[in-house]
Amino acid sequence: MPFWLVSADVGRDEASTLSRRILGHATAREAATPDLPLPFDARCVLTTRPDIGLRSCFGPALHWVWRPRRNEGDLSYILIRPAEGRVVIRQGGGRIALRAREAAALALDQAAEFVLAQPGRIDVIELDAALLPLLAGEAAGLMRVIPRSNPGLQALAHYGALLLRGLLPLNSAELQALARAHVHDLVGAALSDREPAVAAVPADRRAGRLAAIKADIEARLERRDLGVEMIATLHGVSARVVQKLFETDGRTFSDYVLERRLDRAWHRLVTTEGVAPTISAVAYEVGFGDLSYFNRCFRKRFNCSPSEAKAAGV
Repeated sequence: MPFWLVSADVGRDEASTLSRRILGHATAREAATPDLPLPFDARCVLTTRPDIGLRSCFGPALHWVWRPRRNEGDLSYILIRPAEGRVVIRQGGGRIALRAREAAALALDQAAEFVLAQPGRIDVIELDAALLPLLAGEAAGLMRVIPRSNPGLQALAHYGALLLRGLLPLNSAELQALARAHVHDLVGAALSDREPAVAAVPADRRAGRLAAIKADIEARLERRDLGVEMIATLHGVSARVVQKLFETDGRTFSDYVLERRLDRAWHRLVTTEGVAPTISAVAYEVGFGDLSYFNRCFRKRFNCSPSEAKAAGV
């Protein structure tokens, strides 16, 4: 389930506000001690409990040096992906620059320096070489830009978002192992795809842009102000461009957002463990502001009411 690591100088109210903005609800938190700094000196880091190596770092510092861990027997690897802004990485005389939603894998056998411009969030995955033998080979593709149009990277972004938001279960050792393996498989697919973004045909570019837009919608479903103008501004295109991309997918932007909100609501109602949330709380968490409208839409999509779905999941 989602878990916040919070910098020692972040108050409870600020952490709660961020949690509600990102997840739609408050979640468990743990304050960081001064001798255990968060990656990128972030103000808050969203991860999971149990920990499977995923980190979303909010409010990162403009400059950060990631140093090899002392007394670490095995070589560590990470995948870095800025969700916003730009990041310049310097390591061992090499230098790469990542734009928003691009990524790169690094071996932490030596210090890596990060310089961030307009940072908001940077995502990190700690990689296990035992689960991804590709990392040890010459074709590992370390310190090389993985373009945002890379299908493996796009799938990884979707899957990671679902895990960090608690929308996929991690409540058994078997499920945790499967999730870790799937994350590494997707990283491997991203690293193995050497085709540059410019080589993609127009249809592939459209599909890549639409997948990136869907990932940003997924990350903002709980926001009631989510709309086509917001997403268009985020991607630097017009609202009409976004609408046309969804038309090629056989639906409208609004239909897609409604479908995803209802699917997330169904998942929350039928899979929640412990104290079950109220139907109104679930409706609010997935971005609905009107309970009666939520009930009508839910029944139309699933042919049952939210209360019936909730009872069936008990």
